[in-house]
Amino acid sequence: MPRSRMSKILALANMKGGTGKTTCSIGLAGAFAEAGQRVLVVDLDGQANLTQFFLTRLERPTIHDVLVDQLPIARAIQPSTFQNIDVAPADSRLHHLTAALQDKPDQAIRLDTALQERQRQRQPYDLVLLDCPPNLGPATTNALAAADAVLIPLAPAQFSVEGLWQIVEFVGQAKRLNPKLEVEGVLINLYNARRAIEQTYADTLKRSAGVRVLDVRIKDSAKYVEAIAARKPITHYLPRSEHAQAFRELARIIHPIEQPALAHAKHD
Repeated sequence: MPRSRMSKILALANMKGGTGKTTCSIGLAGAFAEAGQRVLVVDLDGQANLTQFFLTRLERPTIHDVLVDQLPIARAIQPSTFQNIDVAPADSRLHHLTAALQDKPDQAIRLDTALQERQRQRQPYDLVLLDCPPNLGPATTNALAAADAVLIPLAPAQFSVEGLWQIVEFVGQAKRLNPKLEVEGVLINLYNARRAIEQTYADTLKRSAGVRVLDVRIKDSAKYVEAIAARKPITHYLPRSEHAQAFRELARIIHPIEQPALAHAKHD
């Protein structure tokens, strides 16, 4: 589809909960926004945690209305409290999306259609982040049908590592709908190098995953929890910290841009 030169649509997906998809979406949005990139975050989870983080109040229509009633996504998009970040919010009706889309022949590509329409308009977004629910239902299917790439946040624990194969297989199936879809890589999140078992899992993953494992690792740190509580991306909450820098490095890997604005001193 026609997009701006720098435009990219990235889905963050994992069938397991607790892997930090929403935290990573927030961190990436902050990193790109401070670099002057226009970011749209799309909340596809009925829990609406991303929506609650970025918006002081929820107004309809939401992404549910886009997927079910095929409203233009531009009608659902709301500006966040942060410069360069807009939000397509979620609400609890997404929990019933399977029933709402049942028997719709285009049910898997409605998000792709909506985003194509928006990106053809003036000022297309430089980056669209699709925050998926912790399941492989219709919202995740729509995200993978629309995305250029999928990032898989993964906690370095056994059950999370074992669940990786299911999401990778699901991505392979999604490529039938979206041949351009690529796996951006596995992001090891909630990582603590002092726990030896986590290093073991991380090493095993790099040897045998069959997909790219990114060199950047996001630490298991209370600083991220503090930033969420303060309702600020880590790049804005602690701009000089190693935690913020990790997301800047992740941003460079995912979507390289000219980044003089990634110098962090201006946020002090």
